[in-house]
Amino acid sequence: MILPLSTDLPRRRPTVVTYWLIAINVAVFMLEYVIQRQSPAAWDKWFGYGPDNGLLVLKAGPGIAFHWWGLVTYQFLHGGLLHLVGNMLFLFVFGPNVEDRLTRIGFLALYLLGGMAAGGAHLFIDRSAGTGPAPVIGASGAIAAVTGAFLVLFPLIHIRAILFFFFIGVFAFPAWWLIAFAIAKDLLMSGLGGGHGVANVAHLGGYAFGAAIAFVLLGAKVIARQPYDLLSIAKHAHRRRQFKELMSKQGGSPWRADPPTRFKPKTKGAVSEREARLNERRSEITRRAQGGNIAGAAASYLGALDEFGDVVVSRDAQLAIGNHLMGEGKHEQASVAYRLFIERFPKDAEAQRIRLMLAVVCGRYLNDPVAAKRLLGDLRTESLSGDEQSLAETLRNELA
Repeated sequence: MILPLSTDLPRRRPTVVTYWLIAINVAVFMLEYVIQRQSPAAWDKWFGYGPDNGLLVLKAGPGIAFHWWGLVTYQFLHGGLLHLVGNMLFLFVFGPNVEDRLTRIGFLALYLLGGMAAGGAHLFIDRSAGTGPAPVIGASGAIAAVTGAFLVLFPLIHIRAILFFFFIGVFAFPAWWLIAFAIAKDLLMSGLGGGHGVANVAHLGGYAFGAAIAFVLLGAKVIARQPYDLLSIAKHAHRRRQFKELMSKQGGSPWRADPPTRFKPKTKGAVSEREARLNERRSEITRRAQGGNIAGAAASYLGALDEFGDVVVSRDAQLAIGNHLMGEGKHEQASVAYRLFIERFPKDAEAQRIRLMLAVVCGRYLNDPVAAKRLLGDLRTESLSGDEQSLAETLRNELA
């Protein structure tokens, strides 16, 4: 068993909706407990599982009246303390960053609609009770929608989790690995005919809904694309395959320099057109940076990254764009600009300071201590100021 604990992915705004949802779920559970102790008949009317009671529970079938509001209310009911704690733990870990990307209203809509989609999937597909879907309660369908969106938006972020497997320990797992494991478990249990009281089909419906919504929002550019979301990763992988196929058709290799005899004269075609577009974009970015429009240059630069992959512009423009992105809190994009600056201008007077800044970004914001340690190992501190050397030493201690 794996229980997620936290992720240190930075956020641009305070978390509000996630914490309110947790508070409401806890309050409703406490209310259930009080009503069950004080008035069993009232509890049975609102929360019971029988065909003629449980007005807030989601259920349907022969002889059972379906209440549409149950698609919402069932999300805030839980069958026990462990059920509640497990669901709230997953919401606490995966909710804040999805809320940060979607905005608070968008996140609340994803949560409620995801829960409704999960409940609908359970009613239409699940037959674990033999004659029809079993009554269902719990926030896990809505949280699965949030988790599915997290998989698309932050697949490479590491999640700290407790692993129970012949031993107990805390480890860091890539988000895609952890979520894929949960999806595979639900698929397996659903295929075996049910998970002993667990609504596996509702979970799968929630995952599918959340992932689909995140893909649509990214594809329609309703939310900003980032270099490491699942859509960008797939797009860059597709371009690399196209480039490899193109080079193979021309008798070359995309991974090594071929002997001079293998090269052919340039002809008008896809490659020359692509290079012309890339040069035009580079000129546009440089002009904007030189004209003082750093924000516009940064926006054009991110568009060029999305279209062409790694792009390096002039020295001053590359540095200004990286600093601007860092100041805007766009750490993933800033890390790309800084990395390309170091690769293109390794002996520049600012290269060591940029290397230090990139180590800070990787270590403190991108949850990539391996890259941060490698950068610090390559750092030549003699060219740094006293404050910068102190920062490097502090970062080494943090990573240790």
